[in-house]
Amino acid sequence: MFYFGLVLFAAAAVAADQLTKYFASVYLMGKTVVLVPGWLQLHYITNDGMALSLFRGGRWFFIVLTAAFLGIVVWAVASKQFKKKPELWCIAGITGGAIGNLIDRAATGQVIDMICIPWFSTFNVADLFITFGAGILVLYILIKDKEFLADSPKKDKEKQNDADAG
Repeated sequence: MFYFGLVLFAAAAVAADQLTKYFASVYLMGKTVVLVPGWLQLHYITNDGMALSLFRGGRWFFIVLTAAFLGIVVWAVASKQFKKKPELWCIAGITGGAIGNLIDRAATGQVIDMICIPWFSTFNVADLFITFGAGILVLYILIKDKEFLADSPKKDKEKQNDADAG
């Protein structure tokens, strides 16, 4: 049942992303809506690159990269590489965001961005899921998951060497 919840969460991320992109294309084209002057506005643009418009024109590279990521996620979850619930929730969010942007890239070769921080960048809901999911995952590993960061192979080798020496 837990894994079904993860799939629903990823699907909700995709749905939220695609719905906001639809509304942006219908209601924001050619307009800018200022929510917090100088800090937050809604503005329709398209982007054929990745974050901050890097690697523009890399449609097929991004599609292949995302497909590979999805394959690795399926393998990692199925083989229990990730066992802790916070890690799995983060991966579900990242996966939902990746699928949201993959849908756009496969359909049109570009993604729709609409959330604008004028002094930084313009992005979309999928980007938020990817960024927050990755950021929280890194923080969780650094702060809480001491086992993940432990130097277990080295310690196991040291124990074996001690046993051989004794």
